[in-house]
Amino acid sequence: MTTRRGLIVSVPLTVAGVCLAFAADTDDPIIGVWKLNLSKSKYIPGPPPRSETRSYRKTEAGIFCTIDRVDAKGKHLPPIEFSEKYDGKDYPVTGSEIGDALALKRINNYLSEATLKHAGMVVAVTRRIITDDGKTLVLIYQETSAEHPVDNVIVYDRQ
Repeated sequence: MTTRRGLIVSVPLTVAGVCLAFAADTDDPIIGVWKLNLSKSKYIPGPPPRSETRSYRKTEAGIFCTIDRVDAKGKHLPPIEFSEKYDGKDYPVTGSEIGDALALKRINNYLSEATLKHAGMVVAVTRRIITDDGKTLVLIYQETSAEHPVDNVIVYDRQ
């Protein structure tokens, strides 16, 4: 009788634990579609793009990001794509004009840091902040070139 009672208590607790672990894994606040809010963003030196949409989706391998862009002149640019792994190692980036690898570190669910590299050299750093309500994404993006420094604060709204 004690074994049956222990089983009746332990099975639901185990199932609840697995469900909570799965929910925590899939509830990453970055998952979804984010649209550039030009009126809240700051581009130095500029000019800002006409539009940009970031899509983050869960895959078997982790989170995959696609960035669709239209430049200041109205030209549709190739999408930037990369997988997100928060282990600080370099992973390939496609579609970027300045970088070919990205290294990410997660500080918490709402804050992460990224280092964009080209041929092993750091070309940009980004701090990504998701607001507590999960409705706004802010990127503090800085390119490290002494000749052409970039210091952008880019704001996106969840769609």
